[in-house]
Amino acid sequence: MTKFVFPRLPFSTAKARLEQVSDALRSGGISAVEEMSVLGHDDAQPVATGGIVADAGKIGAVREAVLSAATPWRERGSIENQASEFDLAVGRVLHQALKIVPSDAAHGEFWNFITILVLPDVAVLRFPEMHPDRMLGGSRRNTFRRIWSRREVLGDLTDRYRNPLGEDEMTGLFERSAMARNRPLIRALASIVMEREEPGARSAWARTLYKRVCYITGPRALDGFTESEIEELIRAECM
Repeated sequence: MTKFVFPRLPFSTAKARLEQVSDALRSGGISAVEEMSVLGHDDAQPVATGGIVADAGKIGAVREAVLSAATPWRERGSIENQASEFDLAVGRVLHQALKIVPSDAAHGEFWNFITILVLPDVAVLRFPEMHPDRMLGGSRRNTFRRIWSRREVLGDLTDRYRNPLGEDEMTGLFERSAMARNRPLIRALASIVMEREEPGARSAWARTLYKRVCYITGPRALDGFTESEIEELIRAECM
């Protein structure tokens, strides 16, 4: 599969741009932020890490794909009470559209570029308070970095179940450093949680399960365990 490298936007430029986006939101609402979307910047340049450099056509296609996925919420003007649905829909399309090389995906300056230049209106729709952690790429809580990472790890697991993971359940998996380093562990846990049929009461149950799993697996070296073996271990000792 062809992989692309994308421009990276330095943090100094991204912070200045964030102030401009904030001013636009205050003065003209989200439509003014939409007008600030651009597909390139003089300060944004790709790093030669292998792969094809994404041109304006490719970057524009990524934007159009994400806009299409976000259409129901753009029409409403809000994601109120549907944050999980928004994240799943946009994360699925973003991951598919980017086809990014891993070294770029791991770099905060790429997420600066995609968030503050290419998709600022979608980022503001998701997080209208515009906290820097959501708008700049250095934080794993960045609007698009977080949902791309979730899709990268979970793949189509979240498409297989009637009750996909909610925001609290996702956060519990990906923001616990003891688990976040182990992809098979996260996937095994995700499957176990999504099997549970009571989504309303499930988040509290999942939090307890995550804590129990951290306690049980902490002393163990799980590097040689397969996903199915980890799932068996969790079911045997944590449930």
